Amino acid sequence: MATLVIASISGRSGKTAIAAALASLLSSDDSPALTGKAVTGDAVNDADANAFVTLLPNNPTFSGSADEIATNISQSSDNTNIAIIEGSADIQSNLHLADATDGLVLLVVRYGENITEIVGEYGSRLAGVVVNAVPKYRVLDIEGTLGKDIGVAGTTLFGSIPDDRRMLAPKLGQVAEFLDGQFLSGDDQSDRLLDNFLIGGLVLDWGPFYFSSRKNTGVIVRGDRPDVQLAAIQTDTTRAIVLTKGVRPVEYVIYEAEQAGVPLVVVPGNTHEVAEQLEGLQPQVGFDHADKLNRMVDLVSGHLDITAIKDRLAQPATR
Repeated sequence: MATLVIASISGRSGKTAIAAALASLLSSDDSPALTGKAVTGDAVNDADANAFVTLLPNNPTFSGSADEIATNISQSSDNTNIAIIEGSADIQSNLHLADATDGLVLLVVRYGENITEIVGEYGSRLAGVVVNAVPKYRVLDIEGTLGKDIGVAGTTLFGSIPDDRRMLAPKLGQVAEFLDGQFLSGDDQSDRLLDNFLIGGLVLDWGPFYFSSRKNTGVIVRGDRPDVQLAAIQTDTTRAIVLTKGVRPVEYVIYEAEQAGVPLVVVPGNTHEVAEQLEGLQPQVGFDHADKLNRMVDLVSGHLDITAIKDRLAQPATR
């Protein structure tokens, strides 16, 4: 079975998302890709390992130590031809996993990370490199200088994935819990993703034009500003309203929000404090939503050379 170990230089590089997207793209009805994660502890409590189970229900999954994964792969059914396994940022651990499974390593790096020295460490086990989270205005760097550097380092650049807000979006339920908030309406929408946040009432034009400047928005506004709240509710890009200072809005706002399907969450703290608090939520946001998988599948299929990856997997992997 052809095995691809998804490795990185640092944490939060996008390994889980890219591994899941590749598993989805390289699967067929007759031959689903095996997915999983190499872990040193209990795989049951590993969020990334659980993400493969939840988001790819039609794919066989297995997470554990490198040797356990190798054994599982060797015993897999004949109709599974590819295994996509999430590795780590540790070179030796990734090499051990690749050796145990006779697989190749795909190195995922974030834009700006230096890969020159690391490429040589993987030797012939390295299939190539993917650059993730590339800022919108740095695409030419990938096509120019960085692409040449990767070539000089002796490996292949399979493509680059642009930075995307959806990958960073928290769930509304996460936001409410993190801010110690309480749902006034729409608690059944706690799984809704919020790509952006806007503060209401701090600019001269806080009407629909302002609130429609971003998509899938969570609006942060004082609980005693029904004028701003109603303007946000009337904007179809508003996905939730976070009401600050612990103030419950007037009943008419609650009614309009329910009619428009916009959840309301009331939280302690003033608007500035809440906005600053939300910056601390980002490290807790994971790859745990079907919409994120769908978006990453689109990004990977549109920006990576999937054919080249498949061709490399078809070749012998030796080191």
